[in-house]
Amino acid sequence: MADFRRWFIALAMLALFLGSVAPASAQLALVCTASAAVTPTLRHEGFTELTGDILLNCLGAPGATPTPTGAPIPQANISVSLSAPVTSRILTGGNLTDALLVVDDPAPGNQDVCLSPTNPAVACLDTGGNPPGATFNNPHRFNVFQGIAGGPGSYSVTFLGIPVDPPATSRTYRITNIRVDATSVPSGAAGLSPVFAFVSASPSSSIQINNPQNYVGFVSNGLTTSTSSAAPSFLQCQSYGTTKVGTVTFTENFATAFKTQGVTVEDDSSIYPQNTPGTVYYTESGLQIAVTGGEAGVADSGTELQTTISNIPTGVTISVDSWAASPAETGTVWSDATLISPVSALPDPRDNSVVDVTDGSESSVTVVWEVTNTNSVAIDSLAFNIYASFTGAPGTPGTPTPNLATGALSGFSPQLAAYSATGPIPEFSSTVNVPTAPTTLFTVSLCQTILLFPYVTDYYGFDTGIAISNTSSDPLGTGGAVPQSGACSVNFYGANAANLGTSGVYSSTADTTLTDGLIPGGTTWAFSLSGIDPGYNSAPGYGTTGYAIAICNFQYAHGYSFVSDTGIRNFAAAYLALIIPDAPRSPMPFFCSEIGCLSQTGEQLVH
Repeated sequence: MADFRRWFIALAMLALFLGSVAPASAQLALVCTASAAVTPTLRHEGFTELTGDILLNCLGAPGATPTPTGAPIPQANISVSLSAPVTSRILTGGNLTDALLVVDDPAPGNQDVCLSPTNPAVACLDTGGNPPGATFNNPHRFNVFQGIAGGPGSYSVTFLGIPVDPPATSRTYRITNIRVDATSVPSGAAGLSPVFAFVSASPSSSIQINNPQNYVGFVSNGLTTSTSSAAPSFLQCQSYGTTKVGTVTFTENFATAFKTQGVTVEDDSSIYPQNTPGTVYYTESGLQIAVTGGEAGVADSGTELQTTISNIPTGVTISVDSWAASPAETGTVWSDATLISPVSALPDPRDNSVVDVTDGSESSVTVVWEVTNTNSVAIDSLAFNIYASFTGAPGTPGTPTPNLATGALSGFSPQLAAYSATGPIPEFSSTVNVPTAPTTLFTVSLCQTILLFPYVTDYYGFDTGIAISNTSSDPLGTGGAVPQSGACSVNFYGANAANLGTSGVYSSTADTTLTDGLIPGGTTWAFSLSGIDPGYNSAPGYGTTGYAIAICNFQYAHGYSFVSDTGIRNFAAAYLALIIPDAPRSPMPFFCSEIGCLSQTGEQLVH
């Protein structure tokens, strides 16, 4: 509130200054009251949010008479200063914007644009009507004026050469198409922060403006995103068809946060121009009138929604739904969005399909959907499924890339770090109300077998032999069409386990760097603890007793252990290694009985 008061005092001083520089001979012609009949909610994430119209309702000042027919109408400048940076589109290389001031709300057929907005004194000089004081809602009367960036205050738009003709009844000046950077407005305690505008005229002695300050918008976060995912862990050596990995949902925080580019009618290809002053269209575009430098009010797109999927493993194809409908749509009011990037949706977007957005080579992708229909009196929510697929490579460890957490991060689109005057409309911030961490959609895990050797020892006078077989090559086709190949890492635990060291082919996990650690399909790798312990049998009491866990980067590994005294002179014992289910697979092997197959916890001896 303190900031608001300081801003109000500053503008009041500005108004006094403008009044003080008016020529002494100026005649007060109009008494106007400023208002903002519709005060929209602006998205806090937006750099180019369209504020509400400012309307000046004017009557002739006491003693003022309409300009006689054919006589030059006096002109004045009207400025609007706002509490947020003005981001209305710049239509030329200079400072002409697409903000408009229209006189007497001229109907589309009566709109006459001043095409010299920076020098209207002669080019756009009008004369008194017939009868004097007639409305400007007539053809061949200049009634549309283009705003120039700048004026009093830091964030201003000025309209030059506005006709000041006391009306026979009443006159209106409507200021429209003013956009502001809503990201600069601090969030309020209640979630809404006002944007206000101060209207002034020069010379102020020609137009008296009552209630010059009005709210033209309230800023609130416009979007809530959520990503649901079971975070499946795929096995690198297996193949997966198109598999749903998550759903990203975009929900507007207020009923007009989602907007189409312009007026749309479902299943109707007609063009509906937004050229009637005073109409609230609830679209990204404003009042559309051709002016110097282009067409005012036109947005580049409807509201766009994006999700960025990152950490995509090599070889994985990402697909998404091409279209989604909101539960808020009715039989007559459609609410939906369609895929526009990186590929376009099908010609009929309401025929939803699953569309590939990567080809298996991209590490990240940004997917964008555009709102094509919306219900402006309901909260729309749009949910899109995300899918993954890939062909496993059992003979090529590392393809697809393992151990990457593929995640999604969503928000409005496009997202920029700062406002760009040459950027599209609308454009949004990449930092305001954007999740900071992606939601994990899936991971790709190496195909592994984990073997438990529950008792190993090389205590003085004893030894243990370990053998691991890669059975991915067999006449039953267990290993698939391509035999798997990978290294095994054997980790020892128990008393004095550090004696066994950490180097050597037996402890390699680097498939691509330690090639002599690979165990090809159809082969067996064996070693003894006495062969890897440099201090073996060096002194009574020396040695290790405990257990070992081997992690083999291939499926269908089986282990065997042989414990004996040194030299196998007196006794020997052997056992098969237990297989511990790896993380992607449930540690609940099947148990079958007369009532069917159930699952139970515990380790298993078989796959």
